Amino acid sequence: MMRRVRLSSSKFLHLNIFHCSIDSRALYSTDILQGSWYSPHEYLYHDHEQGPHLSESIPLDESPPKKAKVVICGGGMVGTSVLYHLASMGWGGDAVMVDQGRIGGPSSWRGSGYLGGVKLSKPEMNILRSSKELVQNLSEAGYDTGWKQCGSLHVARTRDRLTLFRKMKAIAEARGTECYILKAKDISKKCEILDTSDLVGAFWVPQDGVCDPHKLGYTLLKLAREKGGQVVEDCPITRIIVHDSCAVAVETTKGIIECDYVVNTGGMWARKIGQMSEPHVKVPVHPAEHYFLYTFPIDGMDLSMPAVRDPDGNIYIREFNGGFLAGGFEKWAKSSFEHNNFPGSDRLHERERFEDWDHFNVLLREMLQRVPIMQSAVLGRLYNTSCAFSPDNRWILGLVPELTNYFVVAGLRSGGSNAAGGIGKMLVEWIVNGTPPMDAYDLDILRFLPAHNNRRFLLDRVREVPGLHYSIGYPFADFTTGRCLRMSPIFPKLKAAGAVFGQVMGYERPSYFDSLGLLASDDWSSVSAEKQSAPFRKAETNTWTKPHWFNLVGEEYIACRERVAILDYSSFAKFDIWSKGNEVVQALQYLCSNDVDIPVGGIIHTGMQNSLGGYENDCSLARIAPNHYMMISPSIQQTRCGTWLKRNLPSDGSVVMSDITSMYTAICLMGPLARSVLSELTDLDLSSKAFPFFSFKEIDVGLANGIRAMNLTHTGELGWVLYIPNEYALHVYNNLVSVGKKYKMLHAGYYAMRSLRIEKFYAFWGQDLDSTTTPLECGRGFRVKLHKNIDFIGREALERQKENGVKRLYVQLQLEDHNHEVDPWAWGGEPIYRDGHFVGVTTTTGYGYTLNHLVCLGFVRNVDDRGNMTSVTPEYVMSGNYEVDIAGVRYSASVSLRSPSLPTKFPEPQQDRYLATQI
Repeated sequence: MMRRVRLSSSKFLHLNIFHCSIDSRALYSTDILQGSWYSPHEYLYHDHEQGPHLSESIPLDESPPKKAKVVICGGGMVGTSVLYHLASMGWGGDAVMVDQGRIGGPSSWRGSGYLGGVKLSKPEMNILRSSKELVQNLSEAGYDTGWKQCGSLHVARTRDRLTLFRKMKAIAEARGTECYILKAKDISKKCEILDTSDLVGAFWVPQDGVCDPHKLGYTLLKLAREKGGQVVEDCPITRIIVHDSCAVAVETTKGIIECDYVVNTGGMWARKIGQMSEPHVKVPVHPAEHYFLYTFPIDGMDLSMPAVRDPDGNIYIREFNGGFLAGGFEKWAKSSFEHNNFPGSDRLHERERFEDWDHFNVLLREMLQRVPIMQSAVLGRLYNTSCAFSPDNRWILGLVPELTNYFVVAGLRSGGSNAAGGIGKMLVEWIVNGTPPMDAYDLDILRFLPAHNNRRFLLDRVREVPGLHYSIGYPFADFTTGRCLRMSPIFPKLKAAGAVFGQVMGYERPSYFDSLGLLASDDWSSVSAEKQSAPFRKAETNTWTKPHWFNLVGEEYIACRERVAILDYSSFAKFDIWSKGNEVVQALQYLCSNDVDIPVGGIIHTGMQNSLGGYENDCSLARIAPNHYMMISPSIQQTRCGTWLKRNLPSDGSVVMSDITSMYTAICLMGPLARSVLSELTDLDLSSKAFPFFSFKEIDVGLANGIRAMNLTHTGELGWVLYIPNEYALHVYNNLVSVGKKYKMLHAGYYAMRSLRIEKFYAFWGQDLDSTTTPLECGRGFRVKLHKNIDFIGREALERQKENGVKRLYVQLQLEDHNHEVDPWAWGGEPIYRDGHFVGVTTTTGYGYTLNHLVCLGFVRNVDDRGNMTSVTPEYVMSGNYEVDIAGVRYSASVSLRSPSLPTKFPEPQQDRYLATQI
């Protein structure tokens, strides 16, 4: 007997959804598991689960081959997409996909079916576009994917959300996507069933659409099989066999498959698959519960209803088979399998969790409010399925650091159909061609550390991550969970001095200092104690306009330029590289584009280019002995830099590399009085003649010795960075602060450092530079040894570029008619226009406290009428009139290719501010 229950109008369901007791919840779960609420097969999404098995219509292989070029571990939507694209590129006969369960079973090909969407990140946007284009092309070719171009409607309840939509529209339009901002009164014209009474506007993307994920997966699998792709189900993986840092075979319960490449697409099992090799491949994902429901068809349902997202309510709603498909990402999620009891091949059904109506209630209320007619809909089924999330809520993809031929795609949340097509295409092009088709460092697995793979860390973080999927994503957004992971020895002192912390690569780094405690965040204080793992102030910037920390950072900035400030640089990645003889010099000459054969005691800034001339690493090298260098890289490059060195240093062990990031506390003394402070604590002559700029010495400070001192600041200001063995860190810090009092020294954080380097026109890797950016494009050609007869990686590419001309140039823009007090700020990713034509986007932005303007850095291109990029010259750049689009408003800007000349006259600091920050 089938029991039909309405979502709200039924008294029975109303009581049991909104006010259900433990007994009634148990009744609901039992009824659902017995199938008493299942809709007829032709209506409910899971009709394929009840009908004939997939293999009856698409014959699969009984056993795996003995050899294959590529073994795909996991037969979900992503694995199927990878197999399809391999087959499309002629590798079908050499690729096999294995899965521990039944291909096309519940969950693996399930999802919202949304296609399209707008992202501020270009790599993510390109992937979403590629996925949509794949489905459209298949549909036009006559394949049934359930494709429907219904458009996507993103509604806003707040002005800040609408500002975000305006920012999304600005960059999407610049890149060729048709989209509109709707007024509240016009929303009903796109979707008349919505309650718009509390909305302030919407974002409308008419070319977006939806598909049926199961039909899409079926089509991709069918086509892959027709092109030779091999598929084996009920084939659990037991081991990945490794030899000489290379995966050479995959061991399964049905036999061993020798291979050239392994692709881990195991979804919520991806981390477990990673542990099946030695060394372990670290895939930091953990599952959390994800709720979504289906209803029976509704009379008069508009089949062209747009795909609706209500991010302020954390929900999404679309039409599906004449009814509704609706789900959401609650603010605080429930983790799955907390005791590491992941279901094996004999318990795959346990991925489907018991429904928790009390937990789902917050989402259901939002759905019924936004679409009132859902209250009379008859429930088909509420699903509670486990989906994998990464620690930062972004997809994970790329070549893993532990092995040379092992790729991974994980952390797609519940958006397999939306991203799988594009990610599969990107990954296959990477495998076949040997290089990725685009830079996606913010999605690359190399952005994580081994510490991020800690199960307890993941268990803590995964409660928060799903709720961030629909968050506004304000500038410098950070987490409240997974904190206090990495801290320098001076962390307690910084905390006592009023530090407000941000996290980078797990490191707690002061963003700014608020010693008076006047700017405590209401949002932060409202988070219950049990949901926090950070017993300190967390930096937040919950605005698109002038931030609340503006004046505090301004005072820190002034101290850095006019007096002296102390900053914690401990999060910077640090490596020692050495050899017995001259091997280290020869190796680094080949890896680095600058000439590293400098005198002992010298420091040189250099890039490490890839074969295309792009930056794989951007670092400073200090030569501390004839055969010994210390390398300093940006914090986010710790894994990436170490991996690049490991793969490119001599394999015979003649050159040794050691990651010493956690061995040293780095303290920067910045400002013209830095020499005065440090001179009182060391016997070494710190004069410009004895200790010049960009030089290194090992010095004593106070009672401590063995401190590596470098005369540079990475911001263009005067000062020293002291790399202090951790056991001496507190002693050195206390002495510096004590002496610094008479020089009116302030603590300063990352925001002040950021403002300084942006104003000085300094590029940082991961913000301005990536693996596609060359030194010739960002004004660093003078740091490349093309004039010397020394070979290095990327030399040929840079020589060709020098001869043919660059296609983009790095510029600094000062906004001229922008009022920083009231206008929305540029926070990065804004379109740049030259003479009315889109020519690039901003990379990093900040307020120039000396220039008294908002300053934007970015790249300018020259695109002809056919859309082709042509050479860019300094004359071309300087001859145009520039504007920067901030949330739909274009502000005029002056352009420069050189660092500006900055005066040094500032008012005296506020005395109470100075005194309050001292310890």
